[in-house]
Amino acid sequence: MIRLNLLPKNLRRRVEPGWWRLAAGAFALVVLSVLGILHYGAYTELNQTKAERDALRAEVEALRPFIAEQNRLEQERKALEALLAIREGLKKSFVPWSDYLATFIRQIPQEGGRLPVALRSVGTRAIPEDEATRMAQAGTFDGKRVRVEFTVQGEALNQNALVSFVRAFETSPRFGIEFQGASLDQNRGLYTFSARVGLVGGEESAR
Repeated sequence: MIRLNLLPKNLRRRVEPGWWRLAAGAFALVVLSVLGILHYGAYTELNQTKAERDALRAEVEALRPFIAEQNRLEQERKALEALLAIREGLKKSFVPWSDYLATFIRQIPQEGGRLPVALRSVGTRAIPEDEATRMAQAGTFDGKRVRVEFTVQGEALNQNALVSFVRAFETSPRFGIEFQGASLDQNRGLYTFSARVGLVGGEESAR
């Protein structure tokens, strides 16, 4: 049978070639393949991430006792450091007054086994670091850097005893003296005097 298409050209049905169907199918296949590869890669990476997470969790659980022990030891270290700081503070503020007084009394010269100077009163005070520096710079106690100060009032049997007392502290490298004055008690024949005596250094000078 012979078929004739008598319709005008603009109304006739076009018969497209079959190659575009092949191209469309190939493109769809390529897209699906790429999506499949991407999905497989993402799935594989997700599984690896989950495996790493599980391994890290297991490691953390295994290390948990050691971490707790380390935290406990760290707390003990901080507590010990606090106690040591308190100890150092007490050590710095501690003043061995008995040693200082013994050193001061031993420095008083004797005559025939007895003291020609009698002390009526002795006042003591520890001198802070900054004040000791200022006093030394000002020339107090002959410029010696003293840490302890004795305020002394006493009586001397005679003038020689008074001079010996002053010289004993004046010439000693461990002491400095600021003589404030003396007067003769005519009734008793004694010299009353007052002075400030500084002890150099600290524990080292008391030995």
